[in-house]
Amino acid sequence: MDTRREMLKAAAARGQGGMTLIEIMVVIAIIGIVASAVGYGVTRYFGQARIDACKAQLDNISNHLEMYLYEKGEYPTSLSELTKTEKGKGKAILKRSQLKDPWKQKLDYSAEGEAFKLCSGGPDKRLGGDDDICYGADEPGDEE
Repeated sequence: MDTRREMLKAAAARGQGGMTLIEIMVVIAIIGIVASAVGYGVTRYFGQARIDACKAQLDNISNHLEMYLYEKGEYPTSLSELTKTEKGKGKAILKRSQLKDPWKQKLDYSAEGEAFKLCSGGPDKRLGGDDDICYGADEPGDEE
């Protein structure tokens, strides 16, 4: 028993008792810096993922609008017509939740004759900015 006590006293005298408070604080600060850098990178990818999801959603809705045009001979007056169930068909073309963009804002829709325009306000949630995501008439690269 005495030898064990002597060994503990000798270890304490050599300074091998553990980590100091400063060392622990430095390690925690380094972990915080790394975590914030990773968090920043991940949130940037989430923002781009929402934009990509919105583009896919607008493309999907536009396909349904085209099918509606071929079936009825004209585009619907509002997107809510795509959520109504028709007699004999059983279910609606789209769900109401599909008429909102990834930022939970209503999509802007307008139709004139043989053309339509479908827009989301984008990340700033307001129409008319540089970040708007649109599909349809007056869209660059639209081959109609």
